[in-house]
Amino acid sequence: MISHLSELFNDYDWHADELEPGIWRSSFATDAGGEFDLFVMAGEEWVHFAISPFTPRPVDGCRGRLFEALLILNQQMRLAHFGLDGDGDANLILDLPAAGFTFEQFTLAVDTLVHYTEELGGELVRLATEPGFHSAKVMGIE
Repeated sequence: MISHLSELFNDYDWHADELEPGIWRSSFATDAGGEFDLFVMAGEEWVHFAISPFTPRPVDGCRGRLFEALLILNQQMRLAHFGLDGDGDANLILDLPAAGFTFEQFTLAVDTLVHYTEELGGELVRLATEPGFHSAKVMGIE
């Protein structure tokens, strides 16, 4: 298991709290004002990154469109993907091998997740909460 996540967060100049051994949480805000939690879990073979939850739970009439959008985006995205956890929360996930894990890999993971959050966060939140909202950007039509 990676023991230097604290140093990696410090080198990245982000504050993070160790919730329990090997599990860290940090928070960040997007330029549009959305706030997100980033969780990093160091396993024996993988380092797991997740922005959880990425969207609020979908309101009535939004679930199908949100999940369709997440599947379409999974086909288009690189390194990261969306998934649902056991609580039904949509998460943005990225996993990297733990062997030889470097600051450059940490930076790649965090930068990738922040990029997709900036690009997609607002639209996906609207898809989850506004039954009449349709997003050409998220549905891959643009």
